[in-house]
Amino acid sequence: MSHDPPRTDPSRSGPSPPRPSRLRRGRVAAALLALALSALVVLAGLPSRGAPRAAARAVPPALARVQVLGGQPVAVPRSFLGVSTEYWALPVFDRSPAVLARALGLLRGPGEGPLILRVGGDSADHSFWARPSRGAPRWVYLLGPRWLRGAAALVRRLGARVILDLNLVTDTPVQALAWARAALAAFPRGSLAGFEVGNEPDLYQRRYWLAAAARRWRYAAPLPLGLTPAGYARSFGVYSRLLARAAPDVPLLGPAVAHPIADSSWVTGLLGAPHPGLRVISGHWYPYSACARPGAASAPTIGRLLAGGAIARFARGIGRLVRLAHRSGLALRLTELNSVTCGGRPGVSNTFATALWMPDALFAAARAGVQGANVHMRVRAVNAPFEIRSGRLVARPLLYGLALFARALGPGARLARVRLSEAPGTRLDVWAVRVRPRLMHVLLIDPGARAADVRLALPAAGPASVQRLLAPSPRSTAGVTLAGQRLGPDGRWWGAPRVAIARRGPRGYLLSVPRFSAALVSVALLPSPRHGPRLAGRLHPRRAGGRLRAAGSPRGA
Repeated sequence: MSHDPPRTDPSRSGPSPPRPSRLRRGRVAAALLALALSALVVLAGLPSRGAPRAAARAVPPALARVQVLGGQPVAVPRSFLGVSTEYWALPVFDRSPAVLARALGLLRGPGEGPLILRVGGDSADHSFWARPSRGAPRWVYLLGPRWLRGAAALVRRLGARVILDLNLVTDTPVQALAWARAALAAFPRGSLAGFEVGNEPDLYQRRYWLAAAARRWRYAAPLPLGLTPAGYARSFGVYSRLLARAAPDVPLLGPAVAHPIADSSWVTGLLGAPHPGLRVISGHWYPYSACARPGAASAPTIGRLLAGGAIARFARGIGRLVRLAHRSGLALRLTELNSVTCGGRPGVSNTFATALWMPDALFAAARAGVQGANVHMRVRAVNAPFEIRSGRLVARPLLYGLALFARALGPGARLARVRLSEAPGTRLDVWAVRVRPRLMHVLLIDPGARAADVRLALPAAGPASVQRLLAPSPRSTAGVTLAGQRLGPDGRWWGAPRVAIARRGPRGYLLSVPRFSAALVSVALLPSPRHGPRLAGRLHPRRAGGRLRAAGSPRGA
């Protein structure tokens, strides 16, 4: 819409308004021009409709200095990164097995353990182990022998391990036991990583289920009046005692709550009584919801994703639950993770912003002590990292971010402590990973509107390789490249790889990180002397001219 000032109508009678002098007009124009330029510089770093605008005037890069510190590193568990999907979606994804295998292979770094595939989600409470029946209502999904043979073949081809989510709402523990026995017999030996009891019991609404399951089925159990932390713990006890008979060596997971941080009573209630087989506390994390009303704090926008505040809050909250689980000798795993729930939101969930957000979120979870995270994906959901249409891979930007995270790992991956000194207005995230035998990966993520010139002080002397994750803008849904390559419809990398070389100077390694991009720096480490490594280009924080932040922890933490 135009907001031009009203013009004087020459046909109107009456005296004309006085005309300003030429000098006065020049001063006014200069003042307006200066004001406009100042506003453009400010707006360059602010989000518009949830997404940062391109700067109208180039802002010089900010200086940042990164130093890798000593001390006890945090181990990143093997098989940390996994995927999660629905029971009904697994056969759909598997219609193109070669393409699916290549896409999922991108999530495994060198020397990593097997991929952890979790199957369940919302479909878990709709699924029953039974032979095909014409009388089954539409809300029921039957897990017959054919489904089981296909899933077992997929797990065998991928060399994966699987977590199966058990029906807590509409099934009975006895029928769940029959399903567990059938799965144990069908899947490759040792491939069952666990049975998860229920899915998001904290979101249970009897009114929804009365409508969804209005047409009764003879195998369905009566709907519970409600689900509470205490009630869930009692139900988990029943399931665990039965499963201990059929699969005593298969770990159990629970409570699989949607909001483990907001309401930890589900976790404490489960830990309050001994349960045979309980090995892993499970929960989900989606910081934003496509079901939220516009303007709500949980409504997704690109600006909120890139700001990183949700990651910092999550890291603090999940860290408390990890310590609680560890005190009981248990691990904690995020069996569902994504940026936006309710299937995602177009214009946010399918943009390059998610490719910058996801590696930061995953490393924050690893730093907090989480055992692993399964990125949830559905068929035809906009928040999925990829789709397979007519045998062709459609890679979304999120898949590139996951591949970048996988490349930052390796054998014996351990998160090192990092000190970051950056100028005001810089929004840099830094994660340093040591891998065997003597290799270091440093992931630099710039989610802000200002580029950064980064000086790295590393215990290394040789040349470092630099792989860049780039896109035209954070709003981009296409045009993403990783190390100069893009993913083709066959699931392979297309184009010649472009890996830059950074050489150590007198003050360390110097490289630029463009705004809204990421760079993965990899370098061989010097042998550690008896009294610890001497860092190249030792930093002097007081000369950095900016603020100090413990990198390797999320912004705002």
